[in-house]
Amino acid sequence: MFAYGQTGSGKTYTMMGEIYEMDRELNEDCGITPRIFEYLFTRIRAEEENRRDEKLKYSCKCSFLEIYNEQITDLLEPSSTNLQLREDMKKGVYVENLTEYHVRTVGDIVKLLLQGAANRKMAATCMNSESSRSHSVFTCNIESHWEKDSMTHFRFARLNLVDLAGSER
Repeated sequence: MFAYGQTGSGKTYTMMGEIYEMDRELNEDCGITPRIFEYLFTRIRAEEENRRDEKLKYSCKCSFLEIYNEQITDLLEPSSTNLQLREDMKKGVYVENLTEYHVRTVGDIVKLLLQGAANRKMAATCMNSESSRSHSVFTCNIESHWEKDSMTHFRFARLNLVDLAGSER
């Protein structure tokens, strides 16, 4: 999913919304990213319960990066700057040495979003006094494995949520 538009049009707000540490439920002003993960983890729990006999298990790992002035920074480990894009036959395109965290709940996601958002590059523009001047990519790699017919099966998916820097043109 991509958020694209003019500076000040609400891309970051649409993606993140008003997020803060949560007790049990998301607040009504949260953005699409926490809502997606609320739905995802609800589905994961239901699937694992419904397919207990197959020993279905999911694993989710997330990363959060920023691209600013053509340099990639790990927003969850901001001392890791100038990271390199690589390509691998099995992994596909990936960022070398990007930190990934295992997540199991929406609360885990919110903590990563808050940590990463605090490390994003912000600056004033002609159109917005506090504009994100970088692209950010929040990625979740989802793996599942289960047993059926005396075989172990694996499935992999990647979800990329991209907040592009604003355009002033």
